[in-house]
Amino acid sequence: MVETLTTSADVSSPPVRSLTTRAEDGLDAVQWRSPDRAVRTARVSPELLREQLWETEPIRRGAQYQNRLNQHGLYYWPRTGRHVWYESALELACMVELDHQGDAVQVAAQPFRLLFRRGAQAIYHDPDFFAVHGSGDQVVYDVKPARRVVDAQAQFAETARVCEQVGWRHEVLSETGPTRTTNLAFLRASRLPRCHPPSEVFVRLLDLFEAGRCLGEGAAMLNRRHPALVMPYIKHLIWHRRLLVDLDWSLDFDTTATTISEGEPCCG
Repeated sequence: MVETLTTSADVSSPPVRSLTTRAEDGLDAVQWRSPDRAVRTARVSPELLREQLWETEPIRRGAQYQNRLNQHGLYYWPRTGRHVWYESALELACMVELDHQGDAVQVAAQPFRLLFRRGAQAIYHDPDFFAVHGSGDQVVYDVKPARRVVDAQAQFAETARVCEQVGWRHEVLSETGPTRTTNLAFLRASRLPRCHPPSEVFVRLLDLFEAGRCLGEGAAMLNRRHPALVMPYIKHLIWHRRLLVDLDWSLDFDTTATTISEGEPCCG
């Protein structure tokens, strides 16, 4: 678990209620909404690493209306017990991928606004996600369809420059293959602790798949009368990377899974 960082009391200016698109002094700055929805502004520096920016309110929320192509929603983040807002199917898919990778502990959506210095290639930018990883790394994520990344190169270049000054990493996420996206959407229903197998079943499943075995065969060997009852356990172990499968191929009963002997505790 990531240690709780102490908030620096003097890094930000007194709170206000409205956002801006340029820092008053023409230097790089960051704006965010504190839990009381007041807007705080701070100059870009490593001191921002001490701010609990994963606790922020979204800096903005897009309008949702009938028949809009981009549908908003909430995604349950099991490591914090909170729901994270998303505003498109691509953002949801990227969040599912981050969840499956298992390293991001704290996640916030639309966490802050970056105000770029006078003369920069862009004026301001609202990143899509901010995450604190188990390693302690703080990462700023932008989500953009691959065909549109080139259109945002100037904005992303300025974002990367600011992130480097603070000590954040900056990553741009785009769509993965449709089969992998479908597989993760299928597996995520079994990711929560309620689908974790009992201890004796957990050990038995890891033994069954140690040398590689088809999913359907392994389920039948564990419960010959009702093999379907075993599948949530198997899906849970695949999601938590204790059983290795190729997620770029469609999952079915003939998919071969292999036990990963070493890894993080399941549901950790």
